[in-house]
Amino acid sequence: MAIAVWDDSFKTGYKVVDTQHQELFRMVNELHDAILAGKGKEQMGPTLEHLATYTVEHFKSEEELMQKVGYPAYAQHHAKHVDLTNEVVELIKKYKEGHMVLSTTLSNFLANWLRHHIKEEDITLIRWVQTHAPATVA
Repeated sequence: MAIAVWDDSFKTGYKVVDTQHQELFRMVNELHDAILAGKGKEQMGPTLEHLATYTVEHFKSEEELMQKVGYPAYAQHHAKHVDLTNEVVELIKKYKEGHMVLSTTLSNFLANWLRHHIKEEDITLIRWVQTHAPATVA
């Protein structure tokens, strides 16, 4: 059962970012399905780690774009990336140490963060790029 459903309202208009966002939706749903199915640590741990690794790669891609075009809100956007990355790293650490059980609360948090971040931060970023450096996203 999908917890994060992609639709056109999440499109930024920048193919690279949109493709990465669609993959993040797929991965959040994969983690959610594993949690619902009660999969063991052997599946949920690697799924969570893969999601975290891909998210960091996606953030790097966005941040390279922001730096390339001189995006004025880079520091604030980057700080939100750092905050989520730190939070997920801490969750993975606690999970590996046996201090927490992955629940739908986590997948709900990730799905909500993803939806909000795309609609609030990423669409704003791409609109700015389209206005100020359109050749970059052509």
